[in-house]
Amino acid sequence: MNNKRAVWLLASIIAAGIALAAAPAAARPFAGLTDADSLVPVDAPAPADDSGDRDDILVTGERERRDGRSGAKTDTPLIALPQTVTVIDEDELTRRNALSINQALGYVAGVAPNQRGNVATRYDQLFLRGFTPGVFMDGMRQQGGVYSSPQTDFHLVESVDVIKGPASVLYGSGTPGGLINLTSKLPYAEAGGRIELAGGNFDLLRSAIDLNQPLDRDGRWQFRVIAGGERSDGFLRHTRNRRYYARPMLTFAPDDRTSVTLILSYQRDPEASSYSGVPAYGSALPNPFGTLPVDLNVSEPGYEAFDRKQKSATLLFRHRLSDALTWTTNARYYDVDLHYRQIYLSAFRTAGTGAARATDFSTIVRGGGGSDERFRTTTLDNRLAAELATGPVRHVVLAGLDYAHNEGRNDQGFLTGETSDPATSISDFNLFAPRYGGTLPSFALTQTRNFRRIDQTGAYVQDQMTLGGLNLIASGRWDWYDQLTRNRTSGAVTRSSQTAFTARLGALYETEWGMAPFASYAESFEPQTGATFEGIAFVPVTGRQYEAGLKFQPRGTEALFTLSVFDLRRQNVPVADPSRPNFQIQVGEVKVRGIELDGRGEVAPGVSVVVAGSYTDPLVTSGTVAVGSGGQLAGVTGTRPLGVPRWSASSFLSWDLGDSVAGALGGVSVGGGVRYVGESDGTASYVRNNATIVERFDSPGYVLADALLGYDFGALDRRWDGLSLSVNASNLFDTRHIASCFFNNSCYYGASRTVMGTLRYAW
Repeated sequence: MNNKRAVWLLASIIAAGIALAAAPAAARPFAGLTDADSLVPVDAPAPADDSGDRDDILVTGERERRDGRSGAKTDTPLIALPQTVTVIDEDELTRRNALSINQALGYVAGVAPNQRGNVATRYDQLFLRGFTPGVFMDGMRQQGGVYSSPQTDFHLVESVDVIKGPASVLYGSGTPGGLINLTSKLPYAEAGGRIELAGGNFDLLRSAIDLNQPLDRDGRWQFRVIAGGERSDGFLRHTRNRRYYARPMLTFAPDDRTSVTLILSYQRDPEASSYSGVPAYGSALPNPFGTLPVDLNVSEPGYEAFDRKQKSATLLFRHRLSDALTWTTNARYYDVDLHYRQIYLSAFRTAGTGAARATDFSTIVRGGGGSDERFRTTTLDNRLAAELATGPVRHVVLAGLDYAHNEGRNDQGFLTGETSDPATSISDFNLFAPRYGGTLPSFALTQTRNFRRIDQTGAYVQDQMTLGGLNLIASGRWDWYDQLTRNRTSGAVTRSSQTAFTARLGALYETEWGMAPFASYAESFEPQTGATFEGIAFVPVTGRQYEAGLKFQPRGTEALFTLSVFDLRRQNVPVADPSRPNFQIQVGEVKVRGIELDGRGEVAPGVSVVVAGSYTDPLVTSGTVAVGSGGQLAGVTGTRPLGVPRWSASSFLSWDLGDSVAGALGGVSVGGGVRYVGESDGTASYVRNNATIVERFDSPGYVLADALLGYDFGALDRRWDGLSLSVNASNLFDTRHIASCFFNNSCYYGASRTVMGTLRYAW
C-alpha cells in the first residue's frame, strides 16, 4: 500500500472517531440525557479502601478523570500528566475479547504488535515506538530467564497501562520505547462473581470462574479467587495450546486508610503452539516453487515441546499515615520453570559446487535444540508520597526505593543441519512436500550451562507541582546494577557492575475547556555486559526522548484523546568493531521520530470509541559498516530497523443499546473495528553463482476487520439479569497477511480468522 493510500486510510479511520467525540451533545445519539447522566458508572463495586491499589476513576466536575497512576506512581489523572500514557480498562478488554497483550494493544498508537504473528502466542513480542517494551504487573517487573519469559492470563488482569517513552526514572532499566503495566484484579467489598464459558474455531474451549466474597459483616476481610483453563489447536499444523491457572486473593482493610492484599498465583502452559516462522521467499517475496500456506509448520511435532510453570506470591500494602502522607509497599516472589524443545528454519539449502552453487528455494536447512530453565525473581518497591504546599503551589512529593533480584540456571543447546550422527542430525525440510517424523535429534543440552544472578537497586525522587492549571513534574533516579554469570561446566565467572542516573522533566497546562498542551523530556538506560578489544568495560546503553503534544477530554465524558510528537534516541549501542570483527565498540545509535494520535472512552451513553494513528520513522544513524553496494542487513548505518511499520491506524466503535433503548432490543450490543498496518522492512539472502546476495524489501501492509455482537438476556426478563452472550470475530474476512519479517530470512504470517462465542453469568 503506497503512502498516499496509507495517509487517506489513516485520516478516514481517525476522523470518524474524532467527529463523534467532538460533536455537540444535540448531534449525538441519546442527546436527551444530561451531561451528568452521560457519565459512565464503574461497573465493578469499589473496594472498602477507596485509596487502595485499584486504579479507580476520579470524578471532577463534568469530566471523569482517568487515573494515570502508572505514569507517576501517584493518583494523577491522565489529563494532568505531561506524558503519553494509554489506559485500557476491563470494559474494553472484555468488549474486544482481548486475551493477551498483543490483542489488547492492537488498537494503540505507536505499537507494532504480533511480531511473530500466528506462531509464538507463548510470548508477548511487540515493538513500542520502535523498541521492545518491558512488561510489569502491579508496577513490578515481570522477569524470568532466557526463554522462560513470564506471561499472565488476561482473566486475571483488570487494566493495561502503556507508558510511551523512557520510564527508567521510576521503573529502572528499560528501552526508550516505554513499558506495559498490567493491573491485577483484586478483592472488593461486595459479594459477586462471574462464570464464563467460551468456544470457537480452531477447536477452542475455554472456561473461567471469578468469585468474590467478603468474609465478615463489615467487609474488612475480602476474598476472591479466579481460576480457569483452555485448550485449542494452534494456527500452525500439528500444534496445540493448553493452559490452566488459579489465583486466590485475600484483602484486609481494617479502615479507610489501610489495605493489605495477598495474591497467590499458579499458571501452567503445557503446550504453546510453535516458534519458527517461514522463509521470506514464498511469503513476502516470490518463490519459484509457489506460495507457502499460512499454516505451514517447519518444525517437528514429535520433537516440539513447551511446558512453562509459573508460581508467584504478591503483597500489596498501602497505608495513609495522615491526610498528607501515604506509604506504599509492593512485593512479589516469582518462580518459573521451563522445558523447551524446537526445530526451526535456519536457511535455504544450496545445490551445486564452485561457481555453480546456488540456493534451492524448495528446501530449507533447519536448526534445533532447546533449553531447560529454572529462575526465581524477588521484587520490592517502597515509596512515600507527601502532599504539601509552598504558597500557592501544591506539591505531591514522591520518594522511593526499589529492589529486584533475579537468579536461575539454564541448560541450553542448539545445532544446525544434517550430520552423520543421528543424535545430532536435524533433517532438511521440503517446504512444498512436507514430511514429519523419521529420526529425531536426541543430543544433550550441554552447549550452555549457566547460572545467572542479577541485582538491581534504585532510589528515586519526584516532585509534581500544581499552580492553577499548570502542572510540572521533575523526577530523578540512581540505579545500581550487578550481574554475575557462572559457567557451570568450566566454573568461569563473569561479573558486571554498573550505575546509571536518569531524569524526567515535564510541563502541562490544563484548561477549563478540556485542552491540555504538554511537553516533556525523559531518559532510560539498559545495562550491558562485555568489553572492547582494549578491555574497556561497556557502559549502559542510554535513551532519551523529547515529546510534545495536546490532550483533549470532551465535556461530559471520560474519554481522552492525545496528539503527540516525539524524538527518541537510543545511544551507546554495541556494534561490530570495523577494525576487529570479533569485538564490539559502543558507537551505535538508533533514532526514532514520530507522530501519534491515541484516544478512547465513552463519548455518548453506551457509545465507546477507540482511535489510534501513528507515523513512526526509525533509522540506524550509527551502526555496522555497509558491505558492498546492494541490500544491507539489519543494524547497518542508514538502514531502518526491521519489523517497525512506518504507518498504522485503527479504530473500534461499539454501541450498547441498553443505555438508550428499552425492551428486548436494549439487550443488544454491536461493535466493529478496522486495523491498518503499513509496510515494514525485512531482509533476506540467497546464493547465486556462489555469491551471497542480500535483499532488503518491504513487508506488505494489510487491513484487518474485527466485529462484535452481544446480547444481555436481562433485557428479556429480569430473572435473567447477569446472563449475556457475545460473539467476537477477529480478522473477520480471513485476510492473508504477514505480521512481520523482523528476522533475516524469516517472516511470520498473521493469525487467520477467529470466531469465538462467550457465555457469561455475572452476579
